[in-house]
Amino acid sequence: MLMKCVKEWQLAATLLGVVFVASAARAEGWAIDNSADRWGSFAFGFASGIVAHEMGHMFIATTKGYNVSHDGLSLTYPGAHFTRAGQLQLASAGFQTQWALSELVLRDQNGNEHKRPPSDFGAGVVSSYLGVSLAYLTFLENQQTGDVYGMSNATGLSRDRIALMLAIPAVLDTWRLFGDDVPPWVPAMSVISKGMAAAWIWTY
Repeated sequence: MLMKCVKEWQLAATLLGVVFVASAARAEGWAIDNSADRWGSFAFGFASGIVAHEMGHMFIATTKGYNVSHDGLSLTYPGAHFTRAGQLQLASAGFQTQWALSELVLRDQNGNEHKRPPSDFGAGVVSSYLGVSLAYLTFLENQQTGDVYGMSNATGLSRDRIALMLAIPAVLDTWRLFGDDVPPWVPAMSVISKGMAAAWIWTY
């Protein structure tokens, strides 16, 4: 247990050092006007982000040999016998996919925070993640087929605690997307919170 905690703190320190070196404040947040073309690009990005979230679940389910079905808009896994670790990994897969996509949108190929706002498509991708996070903080938190419920069931942590863990990077990424003069600690803390959560999920 002690060694696991030490490794997690070492990971946090490494991420902190890398990200603070790479980060720089963005001077201008993303905004949109009434142009139909811009709204079209944003909507396509938003829809793509939702699809990516669901594909994240499907990818992990497939690698674990689970059957995938659906109940309305929710994915289900009929006949699956989950381990606690397996359920945690599967339930969180959509968020992990969107965490990675948000970093790809908000950073350049060298890992540096973009100085200018992302494209409208990219903003749509990030906004879909923010929208899903908001939904799971509110009316989807107690949905039995939902991500928060599954993560809570796998770990024994309350749904409120799971929702809080998911809210932290979402709030920071909202600032990164829409804020002006975003200080460098914001993207740093965002990627650290995602990295720590992913490390916890995959070593649970």
